[in-house]
Amino acid sequence: MTIGEALKQARLHRGLTQEQMANGIISESFYSKVERDVHQIDTNLLLNILISQHIDVGSFFSRISNQTSKKEPDFDLMNQISFAQNNRDLDKLDKIAREIKSRKEKPSFWLQFRLENAYAWVLHSGDQIDPQLRKKVKAIIVDENWNRTAYHYLSQAVIFLDIDDAYQLVNSAFRAYRKRPDTDTFTLQFVAMIAVNFLNCCYHKHANKEYAESAVQFLRELPTDGAIGINSVLGTYYEALFNNDHATADEVVDVLRKSGYVSLIEDTLE
Repeated sequence: MTIGEALKQARLHRGLTQEQMANGIISESFYSKVERDVHQIDTNLLLNILISQHIDVGSFFSRISNQTSKKEPDFDLMNQISFAQNNRDLDKLDKIAREIKSRKEKPSFWLQFRLENAYAWVLHSGDQIDPQLRKKVKAIIVDENWNRTAYHYLSQAVIFLDIDDAYQLVNSAFRAYRKRPDTDTFTLQFVAMIAVNFLNCCYHKHANKEYAESAVQFLRELPTDGAIGINSVLGTYYEALFNNDHATADEVVDVLRKSGYVSLIEDTLE
């Protein structure tokens, strides 16, 4: 599946016009040509469109990389899982799980991963994850030798792991990136997400402060880039939490509320 085909599928699923999908980020005319694969689109612009429409970036690029036919039976479910995870809707996840279980065919690895991963983030626990899935995900991360795919999986799967194992893998990823810093937007986003998601795990699992400090330091070392700006803000927030700096934490919360991003830390405000 091409980027244009994936964009069109996502747009039609949401019932949007091309103008609405472009959302002022690019012109309707240019967007139309991207959908028809007449023009290529800049990575940053594509990410801005996906984010503005609340489209799961990982799922989007997984379809482009892995799909062999023009039909994507799991596309709707992937979006439902992402929506349920973002809204911390366990009832919806349970409904999706029942639907998948009722199928005759075995779910794809990616679909199973996304569902169990969503449960883990909503519950802040990986205890319920199938041991075989956990083993397979960890093998993918380790065997990929820290390329973009491995960074992506770790950014999502850090919740699967015991906090000490997660710390070892996360720091291995940090070392690999420092050795071979890749500034393409996707890789940059994935490594920043590793740090932020690991910080969230550290908070909920009451991890050693040293663990959190390593992630905060890594975020500070990343280049200034609008695609990961929010991750830097979140790093400042978690640093304040671990330092019991309530004044700074409250300031960041206020900024996130006003800018519409407070949902990213809502699970730390309870």
